[in-house]
Amino acid sequence: MRREDPTALATLSLAIERELAALGGAVRPVAFACIGTDRSTGDALGPLVGQRLLKLGYDPAGVVGTLEEPLHALNLEARVRPLLEHPSRPLVVAVDAALGSTAGVGSVNLRRGGLLPGQGVGKDLPAVGELSLTATVNVQAGALDVQILQSTRLFLVQELAELIGVACWWAHRNVRRAAGAPAELLAV
Repeated sequence: MRREDPTALATLSLAIERELAALGGAVRPVAFACIGTDRSTGDALGPLVGQRLLKLGYDPAGVVGTLEEPLHALNLEARVRPLLEHPSRPLVVAVDAALGSTAGVGSVNLRRGGLLPGQGVGKDLPAVGELSLTATVNVQAGALDVQILQSTRLFLVQELAELIGVACWWAHRNVRRAAGAPAELLAV
C-alpha cells in the first residue's frame, strides 16, 4: 500500500491485525524488531517506528530498536537473541527500510516470514521475525545504495514510520482486545 492512500492507515492496521491473529498474537507476547540506524536518514525508519511505538505506550520490553538504542548490523544478533530465547517465545515483527523501484518509493509491504536486514546494501545478516514490514524509502542504485540511503528525504521516512508505528500499535491493541487477553501477556 502507498502512504498517500487516504485509507493506508486503516488498510495496513487491518492487514497487520489479521496476520497477528493468525500467528497467535492474541495469546503470545508480540515484540517489534525495529532495524536501522539514526546515522543514515533512509535507514532511520526502524528506529523511528520503535520510538513511535514507545510514545504510544507500547511496552518497552517489546520494542527492540529506537532512536536512543538502534538495532543495527553490529548489535543485531546480540539484541534479538534474548527475544528468541525468551520462555514465552514472542511473535517477532521485523520492521526495516528498503530500496526499490521508483514506482515503489513510499510503499509499505507486509508479509509472513522474516526479513534479511542489510540485504539491500550487501550485508550478510541473519533473518529476523515471523512477520515483516518493509517500507521502500528510495530507489535502488546498485553500488550507490549506501549513498542513496544517506540522502533519502527525512520527511518521507518520518511519514512512513508514523504510518507503520500507529498501524502496528492499533493492530496489536485490537487483537488483544478481541481475544480478551490479560494484560500480563503484553510483557515480553
